[in-house]
Amino acid sequence: MKTLYQYAIVRFMPHAETGEFANVGIVLCAPELGLIDFRLAPTRFARVTDFFEDLDGKLYKATLQTVEEELQRLHAYVGKLVAKDLALHMQEVVRPRETLVRYSELRTLYLEKKPEAVLNQLFEQLVHRNFLTEEYQENLMVKVIRQQLRDEKLTHFKQQKLQDNFCEVTLPLVAKTNDLFVIRPLAFRQKTAIRLFDHAEQWIGRFRRLVNHNVLHKQNILLPLQGPEVNDNKLIGAFKEVERELADFGVQILDHHDKAGISHFAKHSLMPDSFRLQ
Repeated sequence: MKTLYQYAIVRFMPHAETGEFANVGIVLCAPELGLIDFRLAPTRFARVTDFFEDLDGKLYKATLQTVEEELQRLHAYVGKLVAKDLALHMQEVVRPRETLVRYSELRTLYLEKKPEAVLNQLFEQLVHRNFLTEEYQENLMVKVIRQQLRDEKLTHFKQQKLQDNFCEVTLPLVAKTNDLFVIRPLAFRQKTAIRLFDHAEQWIGRFRRLVNHNVLHKQNILLPLQGPEVNDNKLIGAFKEVERELADFGVQILDHHDKAGISHFAKHSLMPDSFRLQ
């Protein structure tokens, strides 16, 4: 027999001004079963503190402990509620608040699964695997590069939207000096070669549009790259082909660990003439 479930993602957002958050838990409600349950990430979760490089780990730990205490109290209380009241309490839990922890909108599932299985599945999909995506890896690389530039007093690279007549692209590190310069880290940790190629083609297509519409010059685009994590000959071969395609396109590429190359590009963006890394 299928059961109606409602759930919300628990999000840790220490810097409201940037809007960046990490998924750190799931709250699940099954009104017909008289159940509200939850699962949170560990209070020592390096992936979260690595993502927010300027974060005090104690703040994350204390915040998660507070959330856990609140949800434990709710979990113990809901057995006294009828389905309608239970749904109202779930809505109150996820109500928007200006705190370090935010909740996603309520989402609905109708499944023939036990609550524990549903909760574990959602946690794996939306919390654990959230940190394994190329988007997470690229955000992490942006933060490392931004901190490097900040340490070197190269603070002219900012997040900015660039657009042609039809499309708009948000880029994390853009400098407006004598020209437009862009640093856009790309991660190629995909599990299959086709996904790796798709990711490359997506960004080649976006940059090609911006170049063709005279928004950017190819030589002013730097792409720090992160290659495959696993020692898989097919993935490594696909990544090398992507490197060749990017080089043939005319943008500048380097390994994301190449701090000297990134610094060189950032400093030369302040000079009158554009340049190409040697």
